[in-house]
Amino acid sequence: MKTIDRLFSKTTFVMLTFFLFSTVILYNSCDKPRNENDYITQNDIDSMKENHIIPLKEALHMYKKYDKERVKILKDTLEKKYKDPKFSDTRTVWLDIKTLKAYLKYAEDESDRVGINLEGLQFYFGVNPDRESDKKKNHQTFFIAPTTNKDSIQSGYTLVGEGDKEKVIFIKDVLNNGRNQTQQNSSVNKASFFTTTALVNKDGLLLNDFENSPPGP
Repeated sequence: MKTIDRLFSKTTFVMLTFFLFSTVILYNSCDKPRNENDYITQNDIDSMKENHIIPLKEALHMYKKYDKERVKILKDTLEKKYKDPKFSDTRTVWLDIKTLKAYLKYAEDESDRVGINLEGLQFYFGVNPDRESDKKKNHQTFFIAPTTNKDSIQSGYTLVGEGDKEKVIFIKDVLNNGRNQTQQNSSVNKASFFTTTALVNKDGLLLNDFENSPPGP
């Protein structure tokens, strides 16, 4: 009977040890950063502060310079174009932090799924379409694309199509193709190109439709 008890005790000990070991491994694997970009060190923070944080004085100078050399010069032209004597273009765009974090995770997960190393974000300036609400319609905006190294430069990309037809599209390739076809005055081909690539897209990886983006101060 004692032999059976000792055997049972040893078995229980081994099982308990295995369970604890497996739990630790699972925890560490879940907690481990997916890649080096997920693990931020103090050196990373110090480097960011040194190379990218600007003082308020410089930010105000940039804002006022934009107002003087862009907004005021274009104001009359935009008012005439949109037949609105009170037209004032967007100066600020707001995006809540939760949406931004969710986007980053979504872009990382989708990029991992198709075997792309997401290395950064690219911001493309644009103008909201006519169909938007009055406070956003025809106003300046931007959309965000994840980037990876392509031909030694950071290139924005998205996903188009579904299933076996899903593929990675680089934004610069679409834009360059559009420019070339415009120069060749081939509107039919251009329409066909954008229909079969950039617009055939279930989800994609481009972020826009920001909240609260009326003309800023």
